[in-house]
Amino acid sequence: MDLAERELIKRAKRGEHAALEEIFRLHLDSAIRLAYLVTRNWATAEDAVQEAFVQAFRSLPSFQEHRPFKPWFTRIVINKAKRTKSKLDRGHLPYEFEEENPHASLNPEGSALEREGLDELFTAINKLDDKHRLPLLLKYVAELTEAEIAQTLRLPQTTVKSRLYTARQRLKGYLTESEGGGRDEFR
Repeated sequence: MDLAERELIKRAKRGEHAALEEIFRLHLDSAIRLAYLVTRNWATAEDAVQEAFVQAFRSLPSFQEHRPFKPWFTRIVINKAKRTKSKLDRGHLPYEFEEENPHASLNPEGSALEREGLDELFTAINKLDDKHRLPLLLKYVAELTEAEIAQTLRLPQTTVKSRLYTARQRLKGYLTESEGGGRDEFR
């Protein structure tokens, strides 16, 4: 954790509302994207992230300042997203692209081919089991390092590397099987 983040956490622990707001702003978008990829539903993702922030801010007094904040908070987001999803739906929710999503990063003038490619990619990601899908999402969506992923998932870093490799290989296979051919997004 860098010095600025450490100072921000200290201020938040003292109850400074401006520091809490800054933490919220810094982590909101990536938390919602990650929660969406776990829940596959924007409303559920937003609910899970709201609950994650409440839990994180309540637990902040016991947060160890020498540890990085992002993996700790990411773990809370994943747990809340899984619990919220399981409360609403015990089965598989298929990926659906939602046009009204305010968090979408697609160019509004994007072609139908780009959307089709995105659908193929998320369909392939959804075929992965959680033990391979979560490290992949943490690496490429939450932008955590392999060490941070290991800390977040409470796994050895070698296990994270192995699961990322396996996930990328399976994705490549799934995407090669589809008509669009292989994609190189996860190299």
